[in-house]
Amino acid sequence: MKKNTNEIVKRIQNHYVRDDCIQIMFPYQNTLTIVNPDGMLYHHKPGSTVYINKYLEDERRKQFPYSNIPTHFSKVGLKKITYTNQLLDFEKPYIRIGDGYFSESFVIKDNNQALLITSIMNPNNHVEHMTYDELLKYVGKHDTEEQIYYVYLSGAIPSNNEQLFPTEEEIYTHITRNLSKSIRDFEEESKNYESYAYVGRYLRENPMFLEYVNNNMRRIDFSSMDFNVGINESMLIVRINKGNMTIQGVKAMFVRENDYKVDIYDIPVTKYSLEQLKYVPKINITREPKIPLRLNPGVTRQDIKEAKQMVKTLRK
Repeated sequence: MKKNTNEIVKRIQNHYVRDDCIQIMFPYQNTLTIVNPDGMLYHHKPGSTVYINKYLEDERRKQFPYSNIPTHFSKVGLKKITYTNQLLDFEKPYIRIGDGYFSESFVIKDNNQALLITSIMNPNNHVEHMTYDELLKYVGKHDTEEQIYYVYLSGAIPSNNEQLFPTEEEIYTHITRNLSKSIRDFEEESKNYESYAYVGRYLRENPMFLEYVNNNMRRIDFSSMDFNVGINESMLIVRINKGNMTIQGVKAMFVRENDYKVDIYDIPVTKYSLEQLKYVPKINITREPKIPLRLNPGVTRQDIKEAKQMVKTLRK
């Protein structure tokens, strides 16, 4: 998880601003998940059976242009990008996770316009050693009233029956299989009689080495050395309790029996004020979307015409 402090402020023009929210289009290349203190608002991963889009259930969307085209595709260079319309309430943090990054968006109303700040979040890292049971307890619910969401840094979410971590037996089996494969590779190398195959010559001249390793593979002592094997994809844990949202990143590694090294990233959620944003040296203006028909077969010229007409009407 990379540390970064990039912040971008955009001015949202009045036709995308209403009394309690704005409409914005969020881009992503592969997978995207959006959460705020109300829960998970959006999730899309190609090929997944899980699709969440609260925008489609929110009647407020009908007040905005392009609500008739909630999702569309465009190209940036050679990359095909998905754009999704979303409604952001004022003064609520929105966390976007996907394509290997995570960021926070926060909106402040400014008369009949609004200011949107997007920041690449800056985690504070620390390391703890835990037993397997302590690790499971740490990532689980800490309060009965707590809502908890697990999101991988890719933007994917675990399926209902998916374990966050392999069992200890699965970890041991994985290590054993990897070591067995390494031994088989060495055995194949020992059959290489080419003059440059130094490893092959060494193994042929010292046959006891492979025999000894093979015999000891049957009784590996997982407390005898540090294996340092990663056991999960980088994962964010979003906890929501009584309207408050906290986020932690967790990446765990099996060190040895009953010892797991856990990298923990405490990720601060920031609230901004209008005074903080109004005097930012550079404030960008959001651009109107360009929706190529060839990439969006479900969109018609009439759909785009109606959306543009609504922009003109609301700008007055």
